[in-house]
Amino acid sequence: MDYENISQKDKCAVLQHAVFTKSPEELSALYRQLEPIRSSARALGLACRFRGLEHVKALVESGANFNYVRPKDAGGYDQLHYWLSPLEMNVVLQHAGAVDIRDTCFTNRHWLPSSEMDDMIQQAWFNNIRDACHADVAADGAKRFNVLPVEQRAEIVKYLYEHREKVCLDVEELLFYAIMSGSRQITKVLKEYGVGFSKQRITRLMEGGRSNEWWEFCHMSEHLGDEDYLDVVGSIVREMEGNRLYYTDAVYQANYNTYRKQYRLYKPEFFQFILEHFNQKKMNKTKLMRGAIDQNSVECLEICTQNGWLQLPQRREEMIRYASENDATECSAWLLEYKNRTADFAAERERAEKKMMRELNANPNSVTELKKIWGYEKREDDTLVITRYKGKQIEIEVPEKIGNRVVSAIGSWAFSFGALRLKKEQIELRKAITRITLPKTIRAIGECAFYGCRALVQINIPNGITAIGARAFWSCKCLSAIELPDSVTEIGDEAFAGCNRLKTVELPEGITEIGKDTFRNCQSLKSVTIPGTVEIIRRGTFYGCTALETAVISEGVAEIRQKAFADCTNLRSVVLPQSVRAIKNDTKRQTPVTVFNGDASLTVTAAPKSYAEKYCRRNNIPVTE
Repeated sequence: MDYENISQKDKCAVLQHAVFTKSPEELSALYRQLEPIRSSARALGLACRFRGLEHVKALVESGANFNYVRPKDAGGYDQLHYWLSPLEMNVVLQHAGAVDIRDTCFTNRHWLPSSEMDDMIQQAWFNNIRDACHADVAADGAKRFNVLPVEQRAEIVKYLYEHREKVCLDVEELLFYAIMSGSRQITKVLKEYGVGFSKQRITRLMEGGRSNEWWEFCHMSEHLGDEDYLDVVGSIVREMEGNRLYYTDAVYQANYNTYRKQYRLYKPEFFQFILEHFNQKKMNKTKLMRGAIDQNSVECLEICTQNGWLQLPQRREEMIRYASENDATECSAWLLEYKNRTADFAAERERAEKKMMRELNANPNSVTELKKIWGYEKREDDTLVITRYKGKQIEIEVPEKIGNRVVSAIGSWAFSFGALRLKKEQIELRKAITRITLPKTIRAIGECAFYGCRALVQINIPNGITAIGARAFWSCKCLSAIELPDSVTEIGDEAFAGCNRLKTVELPEGITEIGKDTFRNCQSLKSVTIPGTVEIIRRGTFYGCTALETAVISEGVAEIRQKAFADCTNLRSVVLPQSVRAIKNDTKRQTPVTVFNGDASLTVTAAPKSYAEKYCRRNNIPVTE
């Protein structure tokens, strides 16, 4: 038959049908007649799932690969990954979102008529067979193809691995889905080849609360059985290179859901697993302990104490009250016994007295005493801005009120050793400050507020702060993590420059302004995601971040200015969006340098024909789609 004038869609259909009706030799000959074929991924997926290694070889040797090209008239947002076809298509994988479970590549049987028909008739029939397949009823005389035994599919995976570049096989992602779907033999094959998770997959599972990969993992794990969960997620943990998994309420809902009668979270071995392998910093400890009390699980409360969750007397007393109010007699008795066994009543009484004194200090009558510790000014809105710290403590709690007025801002140079008119002992004390607690009333942090607080290891950024001034945390060398609330919309120039132990920064969705050199020389920062609400990444924003490995720039960012990522010597991966319309080189030197100057191992991901791709090719920067 002459295939020269048929559409690409019809060519794909003919090739897919031939996978079931022709020998490997005939399939190779047909492939040559159909060339060029825009998308052979589905045909290769069908061969992997239903036909066997010889058919797969025939297609691959002819030029077939898994590089799926979506037809122009196709709707929806599903991304089909046909290289998943050798896996076990159970309910877990069906909830991955990576496959369309209506596609015959991802079913367990396929029907073809046994009667003779010409190719184009077969094609039309092929396009309408899906309903019959899912009804599990064959047409008259139809032939059924069952999914290949897993041993044969494992051999196919070995062949695909050996030709992974040629067939566009993402072996690192295949390993992830193989583990999640319980495809043990295929997982074993990939591990024998030394396959592990990609750095991006690890980062997303470790940090990506807003990432698609994280929500996909949550949805898949929700459908794991109780025993499978510990086995499968345990295997995921072993691929995390010692890092804990991210934790959100989605993990809680997947394992404790009264509507679905899912209570496994509070099985002691299960509870221990979650606390050991998920990031406890993100856990709502009160909610988890109340759930344990609701289930009257003393064993889970014991696990909580082993993790230090009941060390604070206030939290312990809250749990005792909750257990008593909800008639959880066993938990109530255990908590009271735990209190009598572990509480230091003298120390708790002393802390209570100090708390009472702090409350007294917030009284209008104590303004005179507070003036000895704080310099402050009244603002136009009748709130106060802290202008100067005059105390002698290195662990500091900023008051919520002074007199009847709310403290709403930290002023310029308020805690910095560089402020004017400081005595030598005041300069040394400010350099030694280790912890600062800001009240929830704070709305802004001024320029250089904590400039040079080189011993500062802990500070909270309250929800409600909208602006962080220039050089606010400049050279705070001991700071390891900053979590910015969603209220922050603006960060000034050099705000965190020189914070060389800063490892993690979560930039909130909604932030619109990041100043010049904001994270310059943050030499421990490993990954960053720039939200699409930031229109411009300014000059030198991440200059000299020598530990930075990945940077994801979200859709919406329009401009990247000079040296934004220069001298990031470990930078491996940058994702540039289609929205970028300007990337500015530094032209002050005799030879202009790019925004990635000095990043020798970098590969940029950019859409074909986008401005970003053209910029990379014009400047000899490796780029991939």
